[in-house]
Amino acid sequence: MNIMAAPKKTLEQYLEWAALKPRTDDWSALVAYDRDKCNQLLLQEYIEKHDKHSVMPPISESYGSSESVWSWLIDYVTDAPRLSFENNPDLNSAEVNMSMAVVGGKDISLDDVLSFPQVNRISSFDPLDHPTLVADRVELKDIQGTVSEDGEVVLDLGDPRSQRYIWEVKGDRIEHQRRMAGAFFKRKFREADQKRRTFTLGTLATTTQAFMKPQKFKLRTVMEEGAATRGAANFGSGAVEVRIAMDDEVQGGTPGEDWLYPLPSDRPDLDAMMIFGSHFFMHGIIGKGTARAFNSPNAQFVGETDNKGFTYRIKVKEGTEGFLEIPEFQVIVGSRYLTFYGYKLPIYINADDLLTMTLYQLDGGEPYFQVGMGGEDVFLRMKFYLNGEKEFSMGLGFSATYNFSIDSTSRRLQVRMKEYQTYLNVSDLGLEEFPEDVRNFMKSDDFKYRVGENVANVSMTLFNGLEDIDVFVLHTLFFNNEDAVQLKSLHLTREMVLFGSIDPVEVMLTHGGTYLFKTEPPVSGVTWRVEDLEGNASGAGRMDPATGDYTAPALADIHGTYKRVKVIATGPGTGNDRHISRALVTVVARAITLNPLIEICNGSETGKPEESRKLSAHSRGGALRWRVEGDGRINETAESGENTYYAPLKHAAPGASFTIDKVIVTDTTTHQEQTTLMVIKHFVAAVIRTDFAGMPANQVKLIPQLSGGTPPDPPTWGCIPEDAGTIDPDTGVFTASQTTNSQFALITVLIDLGWVRADGFTILPLPLAPLPDKPAPEIPQNLSLEELNRLLEDVYEQFEQSSQDSEAREKAKELLNRIASLAEDNQNGQ
Repeated sequence: MNIMAAPKKTLEQYLEWAALKPRTDDWSALVAYDRDKCNQLLLQEYIEKHDKHSVMPPISESYGSSESVWSWLIDYVTDAPRLSFENNPDLNSAEVNMSMAVVGGKDISLDDVLSFPQVNRISSFDPLDHPTLVADRVELKDIQGTVSEDGEVVLDLGDPRSQRYIWEVKGDRIEHQRRMAGAFFKRKFREADQKRRTFTLGTLATTTQAFMKPQKFKLRTVMEEGAATRGAANFGSGAVEVRIAMDDEVQGGTPGEDWLYPLPSDRPDLDAMMIFGSHFFMHGIIGKGTARAFNSPNAQFVGETDNKGFTYRIKVKEGTEGFLEIPEFQVIVGSRYLTFYGYKLPIYINADDLLTMTLYQLDGGEPYFQVGMGGEDVFLRMKFYLNGEKEFSMGLGFSATYNFSIDSTSRRLQVRMKEYQTYLNVSDLGLEEFPEDVRNFMKSDDFKYRVGENVANVSMTLFNGLEDIDVFVLHTLFFNNEDAVQLKSLHLTREMVLFGSIDPVEVMLTHGGTYLFKTEPPVSGVTWRVEDLEGNASGAGRMDPATGDYTAPALADIHGTYKRVKVIATGPGTGNDRHISRALVTVVARAITLNPLIEICNGSETGKPEESRKLSAHSRGGALRWRVEGDGRINETAESGENTYYAPLKHAAPGASFTIDKVIVTDTTTHQEQTTLMVIKHFVAAVIRTDFAGMPANQVKLIPQLSGGTPPDPPTWGCIPEDAGTIDPDTGVFTASQTTNSQFALITVLIDLGWVRADGFTILPLPLAPLPDKPAPEIPQNLSLEELNRLLEDVYEQFEQSSQDSEAREKAKELLNRIASLAEDNQNGQ
């Protein structure tokens, strides 16, 4: 399987490459934004979904992973999706890898191996420590717009094409469990409303703009060279490319293998790029802008291309009507006050005297735009007022050069006239009727200057189409209608190349923590506010509206393990001139999060691999140290927050049927600790069943059993931790405490029959609730034959590179083909 990747170059190298030939491949425009940009957009969309009440609701449901094991999810909260590009096998596809954190909720694992439900493990997640849903090769959708509906680039997690490949929930040590969890999430997204399961990465909005009317577009993803190598600094880096055909423009093709990554390597501040094709830029923007300026809505232009294929010049077509009218101006000649008006310079006079616009790209110099029109040998009437309306004839030719740039303050396109030339020839015919000083003025350089100045000013309207570029960039293309991209650089390589950036923020704080928010670039007059995701200011913390200085809420205002709020910066102005930016702030209640909270583990056996369990822990800052109080063992340090506990050897009766180890994690900076209980099962003695029937919400009846029977006398009960609740020694009713912070109760029992003592335990999730019935297992995920064949091809290619033995390679090929054949037979039921 060939992985398509594009090399990344410096800005200078990229522009040199872009100047070799047109890079838009006959599309009107190309837009690209990188992985970080995509994820920022998805984060912004996630924030917006809370405003619109279209976020995925918390999941509270159980699902089966086998005939005897199931998981009970309580208030599972999914985060914004994140995209990466380390797997991009198709040059023309729009596939990405997706990950989505589960930032809140509980996962309770159960089984019924003893013929009734019992809890094996309880985990409680927050933004510090959580599992992550990962999905391979999710396809981005291009929802084509219409005259009345916007086009969109969307990530639809419920669409069948997004679910063609394997989904897993990372965190469990067993692959089958991870994939069954992934199958469950596939089902939940299929069942969800489309507005809840869909995220928009960009919109091609329908507008009233004259020129920028997107008609069709095509998506493609491109991976940065080296991004497929796990452990590489740029692992997963890539970009989304959107190729756009505007109204009246053709749809283009696909770039070849010489394609470069669309964002430069030496400018990390640039994460978005736009190229306007030379044909569209000259005809669709400059040409149409000229037609609007010269009152010629049906103007047509003939383009000229250079030897590289760029459209660099357009000339108005023969027969095109339209004109440039010199604005009225006044002068004082002697004691006379003269008003000149009514001169209309046609945009087409003849094959030599016509409107021509040329983009010049000189080696070593700044590119510039030149406009020429008219001719001094073609005489047309100019009117002026002198004791009534008078007129005379003059020929006028005009040429000017212009530079494009980005305004350093507004970050919008601007055009500056570099220089201009006026060619003026006033006919002598009829001038004898006018006073001598008036005749002399008409022949003077002063008159020539006044005419040229007015033509130069009105000629700037040629570029009124650039205003539409601003609107297109700011509010149409890749952001919602309140976000704005900040243009940072502009380059004319015959095609107009724009680079820009936008920076939504994601911040994590502990309760009571502080953070100073700023806009980028700095903007005066910004007003700051904070509110929770439902729009309430109460309990969201304190914000200085003038400075952006934020203080997170106190622990008492965090109901659960974390709280999320949004910070909103509103710039000055109104409408399209107002910029609004949002940041997502996560405030965590715990300095350290360790999972699971409690888990059962079998004791190890001599001569066999040690029994083990996977744990994870994360904190806001300091390094973590791990230790075990008990007979098991664990490494003192963990990689990426994940560690493995190894159980001690199990022992036989008459000792205790279970023992308890404590896994303790300490933040070496703050010295704060979190503890996991590992219940080591040596053998089965007594068991505890639970009965919620007829019990209040905070109570459950505990039923001890030994060899299937109930002991004649009340047993001895225990509860860990002690403040989790109390047990009535006579009735065996457990009452959960209303004040405990524990999320579980480990109930122990000791049955003394005189001749034998037996112990046992059960785990109760808190708050108390009846354990769910066992559901049917989720439908397993299987690789498609297409994907299996690709994997087998990849295996063979690697073997072929490592082996020079032709016979061995032939044998390997035969075996791999046999595997593919068996898989196909299995799918076909043979």
